[in-house]
Amino acid sequence: MAQSPKGSYEVIHQPNKLKDLVGGTARMDERLIAKAEAALADAVANIDLAETAKDSIEKLDAAVELLAADGAEPEGPERTIYTVMHDLRSQGASFGYPMVEKIATSMNRYLELGAPGARGHNDIDAIKAHVDALKAVVATKMKGEVGAIGQQIVDGLYKISRTR
Repeated sequence: MAQSPKGSYEVIHQPNKLKDLVGGTARMDERLIAKAEAALADAVANIDLAETAKDSIEKLDAAVELLAADGAEPEGPERTIYTVMHDLRSQGASFGYPMVEKIATSMNRYLELGAPGARGHNDIDAIKAHVDALKAVVATKMKGEVGAIGQQIVDGLYKISRTR
């Protein structure tokens, strides 16, 4: 441990003005918290991800078409797919669609593996598999954990993206 310097000095302690403004230990009104949680649960229960994600799915379809075109430069469409899947991943987690979250995570992990053509799979097939699985989950409104079939779908996609 370092020694204090010799000589005379004074330690100045700044007042905590924020603590003074807040008023010490802050307490949240439990009734307000319960009311907010109930409102959030109600909103989540009424979210139709098929409708909410319609534009996102159209963007994914357009990007996949661009990728499938002969001589297409993959960087732009892949960036679009990554961004859309990132958004859908958070929507899936927030609105009770864990399959959407898992599929989108797998897709983004696949795209993070490296440059197009260097990932060990046919890129367009791997991407289409993820997009098609996502579209099926959204169209059939697979909320919550969906059991063995859902897990098989996710496991298959995870094998492609080498995620686990």
